[in-house]
Amino acid sequence: MINNDTINEIRNKTDIVSVISNYVPLTKRGKNYFGVCPFHDDHSPSMSVSPEKQIYTCFSCGATGNVFTFVSEYEHISFIEAVKLLGDKLGYNLSVNSKVENKSEDYKIYDIASKYYQNNLHSSLGKKAIEYLENRQINRDTIKKFGIGLSLNKGNLTELLLNKGIKLDKLIDLGLSNSMSNDLFVNRIMFPLYDLSGNVVAFSGRIYNIKDSSKYINSKETSIFKKGNLLYNYHNAKEHLKKNEYVIIMEGFMDVIRASTVGINNCVATMGTAFTKEQALIVKKMTDNVILCFDGDKAGEDATISAIKVLENIGLSPKIIRLEEDLDPDEYILSKGKEAFYAQIEKAINVIEFKLNLYKKDKNFNNIEDISIYIDEMIKELVKVDDEILIELTLKKFSKEYNISYETLLNKYNTIKKNVVIPKNNSIIKTEKKFNVYEKAERNLLYYMIKSEEVLLKVENNISFFPTMEIRFLSNEIICYYHKYGHFDIADFISYISDKKELLKVLYEIINMNLKEGYTNLEIDDYISVIVKYFKKNKIDKLKDDLKKEKDPLKQAEILSEIMLVKGVKQ
Repeated sequence: MINNDTINEIRNKTDIVSVISNYVPLTKRGKNYFGVCPFHDDHSPSMSVSPEKQIYTCFSCGATGNVFTFVSEYEHISFIEAVKLLGDKLGYNLSVNSKVENKSEDYKIYDIASKYYQNNLHSSLGKKAIEYLENRQINRDTIKKFGIGLSLNKGNLTELLLNKGIKLDKLIDLGLSNSMSNDLFVNRIMFPLYDLSGNVVAFSGRIYNIKDSSKYINSKETSIFKKGNLLYNYHNAKEHLKKNEYVIIMEGFMDVIRASTVGINNCVATMGTAFTKEQALIVKKMTDNVILCFDGDKAGEDATISAIKVLENIGLSPKIIRLEEDLDPDEYILSKGKEAFYAQIEKAINVIEFKLNLYKKDKNFNNIEDISIYIDEMIKELVKVDDEILIELTLKKFSKEYNISYETLLNKYNTIKKNVVIPKNNSIIKTEKKFNVYEKAERNLLYYMIKSEEVLLKVENNISFFPTMEIRFLSNEIICYYHKYGHFDIADFISYISDKKELLKVLYEIINMNLKEGYTNLEIDDYISVIVKYFKKNKIDKLKDDLKKEKDPLKQAEILSEIMLVKGVKQ
């Protein structure tokens, strides 16, 4: 892969403030910079970026790391891919195809399967499937762009993979084969489904020349395919957001593919699942400008209502497209054309307009009571809105339409607003871990070890064993790093242990302890004394346990002598 010296070299030539400010606006306060954290539902600047330490820390959610971890988390790419991305900008020629070399066996298997299906489609056996796709106005460029393939009547993908030494159990777990060593996907046009980095992790197979009760067969969920955590086409759409300020969320992958055929590439799809909070947070990292374009039927309307709630809960207010005639985006573009769909995007409505139309559906506007209920419902929606101009315009619209004075409506709005508790979606409730005296001492020592080489050496010379396993391993890594490089740099150390996720988690907790910067030698000695006492207590407890079990008087005397020795009692 990339050696650690090269990683450190790239990091030292890369300014974290400059990189993060390309993703999040930063404001200087004192010696640090502050911005809204992109890793939780944040509305006020809670992320601090230190140019001195070259790390970032969020005081609300605890997100911490160096420039590589920020880019990795924000872009949903691996750590090595982030190193390569930043290295390329500096002119480093890193011969690392990270999308291949960093894949686990599961990713590699799906990569082979995807190429196998693509080869089938472009062989003589794929002629009818190509004709079917072209008749559906999916040309060869689109086929190539989305990696569309073909599973054959005589499925031999399983045989191919078994011959490569992959076990059948693995292929069954991944949803490619059955227990009879046969392919699960047979005689279907294959649409690969991708993770956020663009790796193939699943398939959807569609019939094209036979009748079948199941038009589509989809891969089952696996360790690398969780539908609720992914968005179809994310890896392509995020590249187009530099030109387009909005992302369009659709339901199906065919909707996204169809939009792409008319030049609309900033679309993602939920792949048929209910829109989840995880998906919403992924969208928020792309942009705050969201358009929902689900199917035009009742199910699509329900999905839109549900998605609005999810997005509002993370501080996003989407615009909405509702397609007529119960059409989905794929059908709409095919039947109405490119210009008609572009017009739908231009006239996308806000949430209030959507709900104005929604709540009208079951009301009789010749009935005064229904009008009153409708206005009450809409004012309750208005109190959730931050835009004062939108609130005023909506109330004036009600006033004009229903012949009610603006003052009356405003009074009603103010009354409802006083009685409605609006949850603060950006609040993070952090559960404080409770530590005993030994755990506090070891964590405090590590906090000062990463800040002071003097403390690091003192710990190395006086403590051979920490009570907690993760702290023990982390302290060993810190000391090894120091002796390897002759100094300790927190930003480079994060890169050094980037493949040790559990240790990184503990390190971030230590960094976020926010103890006072200065320390006295007496404090450090006290912490060391607590750990030494723990070691002695543990040793004595074990010896006492051995003493209870021992029946031989001579051996009992030896154990007692050892207990005295550990206690420091002269004999």
